[in-house]
Amino acid sequence: MFVFLLVCLDQSLKLWVFFNQDILSLPGWWWEKIPFFDIIYLENSGMAFGLLNESGFWVKLFLSFFRVFAVFFMFYYVTIRFHLFSFFTLFVFGLLISGAAGNCIDSVFYEVLGFNNENIGGGLFSGNVIDMFRVSFFPPIFNLADSFITIGCFLGLFFYRKLSGLSG
Repeated sequence: MFVFLLVCLDQSLKLWVFFNQDILSLPGWWWEKIPFFDIIYLENSGMAFGLLNESGFWVKLFLSFFRVFAVFFMFYYVTIRFHLFSFFTLFVFGLLISGAAGNCIDSVFYEVLGFNNENIGGGLFSGNVIDMFRVSFFPPIFNLADSFITIGCFLGLFFYRKLSGLSG
């Protein structure tokens, strides 16, 4: 349920930004009161934080299949070891799975569904991920799914020994 909620939140925000991209630059938004923060529309054909952006069709196809594999692998791993994990471990995996699934949906379906302005013409598995958060002190533009993955990785690395079922 947690993963489903986070994926829905990520996808809802991405679609809201896509359908409102023309008015995001107009004045009067609440985030204008935060001096270092902005919400914009950007398509990313690479991976988190714009890495490997504009790398071409084959890299895009590889990244899309890798995302699908990562989501299924993590989901399978958590499912078979569910009873061994603490609540915190499930929380960390929930963040990782929901972030990967959110970006996976973009890269697999968005071009076919017409949710990309910059199509590379490959159909399924060739959609771009929609990024929207711009923070002045952090150059890459990112989305909620990237944030879920980053927080999950940070928590997993920082509390590695405390995560039951992972350290031994």
